[in-house]
This record gives sequence, structure tokens and C-alpha cells, in this order.
Amino acid sequence: MGIGGACGRSEYKMSPSVSLNSALTSVRRRLQRKYQRVFPPAKVEMTESDEIFLLKNVNFNNMTSAENFELLSPFSIQSRERFAIKTKSLVLYTADEAEIIMRLEEEAALRAAPSGYSLKQLNGVNIGCGDRRVSEYLTPVDIMREELTGATGTHHAFLKDAILANPEDLPFKERSLDYIVALHMLEHVANPMEILRYWATILKPGGGIGLILPNYEYTWNAIIDDSKYGHKWNSSPSIFEKLYWENLSDLLQIEQLATLEHKISFDVILRKPGDFKPFAISNLTSPHSGAELAKMNIMVSEMLDR
Repeated sequence: MGIGGACGRSEYKMSPSVSLNSALTSVRRRLQRKYQRVFPPAKVEMTESDEIFLLKNVNFNNMTSAENFELLSPFSIQSRERFAIKTKSLVLYTADEAEIIMRLEEEAALRAAPSGYSLKQLNGVNIGCGDRRVSEYLTPVDIMREELTGATGTHHAFLKDAILANPEDLPFKERSLDYIVALHMLEHVANPMEILRYWATILKPGGGIGLILPNYEYTWNAIIDDSKYGHKWNSSPSIFEKLYWENLSDLLQIEQLATLEHKISFDVILRKPGDFKPFAISNLTSPHSGAELAKMNIMVSEMLDR
């Protein structure tokens, strides 16, 4: 399994690790015969001669090809990220690296949950969930539960139990949610700051918004994205911070920005000011037991029998 592009969205393709490893082994042998070059098995730093060789042989028209994975995977993540910046191409990660990156993204986004509480005590939603469950205590929300025929830029997989809703019109009342996470979703809307301002209204005081966004410098420029559900704007830590101060600083406090070590994506935590109050069962819901209601002659069924 490998990643090229934004984790969790359709712009990357995932394959079973065993199948990919077999394919890469075959490609490795073929490339060694073709280029008369022994590719190092360990992660090494890319040298100038390596860069020259790669510039001549990497297929920049199909970055996620098996040959490209084989050519680039021997080098360290940092080397591949630098190569992507220099060549303005997609950065590639191996299967194991992809799994780690996705786990770190989810851990970072979940820091939006109010501190001092377990997730089972909180009401959170995962907007634009795709097939990423993240937590059994998060309610999945998306615009589709399965692929739409002819739609470009959609997810590669889905959660069948997701609530169907648009990000600008969610079925939650004001001040009703404890936290919101959105992983690789906000880059797919044309008005991200308006969406975040709206989300702030359905968030409780003290609640948080956890975002994972792609860094376009390591993925692709939205200007050339012609898919209907593809990227609508270019996100990076510096661009997001500028947009935040221009549009959100009066509603939300920026608590965390770009703490992830890998470069393909970055994290953001926004916090709504105020004292957080968790869910509590009200006396209106359950003030008395059935026996107490009967003794008080106010049990509904007993009243109907009169």
C-alpha cells in the first residue's frame, strides 16, 4: 500500500501491501536490469547524483506508478519530500509510512476534543469521513455513502452509516457539538472560512475543531484540479494562518498548527472561547423510577386505565 496525495481521499490509491510488495520486487529486478543500478534496501539520504538519475527516470506523468515507488522508496522520507519540492511533484510514501501518517493525523485531529474527558463522554462528528472511522465515538458525516457514477474526485471508500449532510448545512442545532474533526475535507470546498464560521455556531463554548489539510506544495496545485469533487483551493500552514487572522480570529482561537513531522499534510486545532459543559442527563428525562411514578399516581399507563 502506498500514498501519493492527500491521505483519506480519492487522490491516492491504496492496494494490499502483499500485492504491492510483490509488484515492487518484480519492478526492482526489472529496473536493476534496465539501469544496471543496485538500489539500496535501506532508507538513505539522496545525493546529487541520485537526484540527477531520478530526474531522468522518474515518470512525472504518473507519479504513483509502481516503478516510481521502487525508484524513490529506498530514500528517506525527508529526501523524498525535498525531491518533491524541487520537482514540484507528488511526494510518495511507502505502505508502512502511510499507515503511520494516517494514525498521526487522526491523533492530532482528536486533540480538538475538550481536555479532561474521554471520547465516550463527548458528542463529536467526523465531517467528510470517507471510510475513516477514527473513533467509534465519532458520528460520521459525509455527502455520500457510496461512489456516484461519473463523479470525479470522490472518496475511494465509504462508511455506510454516515449521516448524509452538506458541510454548510449540518443537522445539528447551535451550541450542540463538543468537537468536530475533518480530515482532508476542507480543501474540497470553495469557501472554507465561511464553513468554519458556520461550524463555530454549532460548537459549544470550549469545544474544538480539528482539521487535517494537505500541503499543496507536496501534493498538487488546485489550479489544475478539474475534478468536480477535487481540491478547490491551495492549503498550506502559512496560507491557513493568513486566512485565519483575516476571517476567524474573532470567533475561534488557534491552538495548534502544523505539529506533524511529515510534510504532505498539516494539522490545525481551533478552540471556541468559553467554559465547556459536557452532556448530563436532565431531571426532565429521568426524574423518577417507575415505582415512584406509580406511587405518585402519575404513571402514564395507569392514568390511561382510569
